[in-house]
Amino acid sequence: MISNNIADYPEGIVLAIDKPYRWTSADVIRKVKYAAIKFFGNKKLKVGHAGTLDPLATGILLVCIGKATKRAEELQASPKQYL
Repeated sequence: MISNNIADYPEGIVLAIDKPYRWTSADVIRKVKYAAIKFFGNKKLKVGHAGTLDPLATGILLVCIGKATKRAEELQASPKQYL
C-alpha cells in the first residue's frame, strides 16, 4: 500500500512521467504538484523535474518530489538518448 505520509519517503520520490505531446514540462510539474499536495496534505511540498522536454516532444520526464528534488541535477547529468 502507498503511504500518504511524505515522512515515509525519507529520500523523496522520483516518478518517470510519459510527457504528452504539447504539454510543457511546467504543465506536468503543475499537475503532479497539485496531486501530490492533495495526496500528502502538505502545501509546502517541493516538486521539480530533472530536465526540460520541448512541448512538441514526447518522452520520459523525471519528476522529483520532496527530498528527491535535491537529486535533480544529478539525474539531469545522466546519459540521455533522443530518437
